[in-house]
Amino acid sequence: MSAGILGHGATLTVDATTNFTAGSLTTIGDITSMGGPDHARDSIDKSTMDSTNKWREFIPGMLDGGEVSVDLNYDGAAAGEASKLNAYLTNATQYWRITLNDHTTPSNRSRITFAGFMTKLGHAIPYDDKVTQSMTLKVDGAPTHYTHAA
Repeated sequence: MSAGILGHGATLTVDATTNFTAGSLTTIGDITSMGGPDHARDSIDKSTMDSTNKWREFIPGMLDGGEVSVDLNYDGAAAGEASKLNAYLTNATQYWRITLNDHTTPSNRSRITFAGFMTKLGHAIPYDDKVTQSMTLKVDGAPTHYTHAA
């Protein structure tokens, strides 16, 4: 049987510290989709004039945690998501957690945690659809993946 889970119920939270305790968490609401983090690794060309049969040669380089992209409905209320997001754009590195809705209890859900900071905050304002926002988070260092068994 194939494995797969529904994205509905996934959450994104942010904390100024690494402990992710309930009192210090802020949940980003109205999310319609998330992507990432997209891990990558540099390839370093070590080819020389005498590389065999003119084939390029490479060594593995530095790892990059990539980015996380988030799309959400615009909420311009005083306590809405737009106010929160504007503040995060000017903040230093913070600690983010994506929680997947893959098990029945919150303590058993899979999580991705990472240090990161916002690099982009945008808006889409179509004349015939809802107003949305998008943000991009740059992962700083290695993300941590916690996967829990059902």
